Amino acid sequence: MLQYVEYNQENTRETIIAIPALGERKEIFEALAESLKEFRFLAIDLPGHNNYTFHEDFSIEKYVVDINNLLDKLSVSKAHFIGNSIGAWIIQSYYKKYPETVHSLTLMDGGYYFIGDYKEIEIGEIELPIIEKLEDLQKAIKQQVDSMDKLPSSSKELFENYLLKNFIRKDGVYVHHSNVNALNTLSKAVVETNYCIQQTKEFPVLLLLADQGKDNSEEEKINSFLISNNYATVERIPNSYHFLPITNTNDVSKHFEKLAFLLN
Repeated sequence: MLQYVEYNQENTRETIIAIPALGERKEIFEALAESLKEFRFLAIDLPGHNNYTFHEDFSIEKYVVDINNLLDKLSVSKAHFIGNSIGAWIIQSYYKKYPETVHSLTLMDGGYYFIGDYKEIEIGEIELPIIEKLEDLQKAIKQQVDSMDKLPSSSKELFENYLLKNFIRKDGVYVHHSNVNALNTLSKAVVETNYCIQQTKEFPVLLLLADQGKDNSEEEKINSFLISNNYATVERIPNSYHFLPITNTNDVSKHFEKLAFLLN
């Protein structure tokens, strides 16, 4: 069974299923779930993440089947799906297999192009850091967060605490929570397989993009995405970063609520 956390479970309104970015944990959605408290909210760890490995099949195909099995177990017949970065490709893969269970798709900084179409992107083997001293880990995280100069102080503290918990102490050193084989399997999958949907009918798709760290080919990718998805909405969030669920929670919540309102 997948590793997940359920927020707002007392609510009877529609359910949100949230999938994090590669290397991140389900807890990155905690603030967003609080902001969307009228929705039942399920955040699910990626395969081999959060110090948990149920089996050695880290494929996206196996993962989407496991998600569907989890929804059956929890009696969720239909849900909104939110995916950050690689999560945005994964929820499209889920939609292709189980379209009848999806109210809408919200893609955050991912899923709007097939990586293999952009030859300058090379996916090498991922290696995970090993850090001996807590002080060194804290310093590295603080430097990363401090470099995000558009981030308000309150968000910096929240994000810093989250990132620190991405590491666990094991055998006297600090190691990343994820399985390196899972990271490499998942990252290569989105290069080798086109999970992007191409809609021929009206279906609610929301693409949210951070305005910091965008690449030179982004506009080309967005234009191609809109050609394939005539009914999609694209919103660029000001002063935002790739970790949108936790760094720009209020903006994500506002755009999602607008999408959900239009469906009712």
